[in-house]
Amino acid sequence: MKYSDLISFHPIEDIIQLKSADDKALATNYVKTYVLNDKMDEALKVNVIDQLQMEEVVDNHGVLVVGNYGTGKSHLMAVISAVANDASNLQHIQNQKFAKDMEIIAGKFEVVRMEIGGGNHAPQRNHS
Repeated sequence: MKYSDLISFHPIEDIIQLKSADDKALATNYVKTYVLNDKMDEALKVNVIDQLQMEEVVDNHGVLVVGNYGTGKSHLMAVISAVANDASNLQHIQNQKFAKDMEIIAGKFEVVRMEIGGGNHAPQRNHS
């Protein structure tokens, strides 16, 4: 028996462009391939999902996702935006606890995906 008979590996895309989740098939694929443990789910529930929900009147705040290059920020945001925009993506979430937590925002948003990049140049100063 070979390892390939037991485990199926899919190549990892180096960079996920958040805007590519505008394509429904790609968005669904991002949801299917996102791996999340229960500890991360709890952090997302408190810090993201609870802030996005509109069912309960609470003092909701904006969410800023910050992390080092290659840590999965765009993949995470593609997943959240895909579910928030289309509730049918809930069925593709691997972690059932996360899927249950996401129900409160599923399909309730019209999503506009954009990325704001950092500048490559320092502002020019006038030394007169």
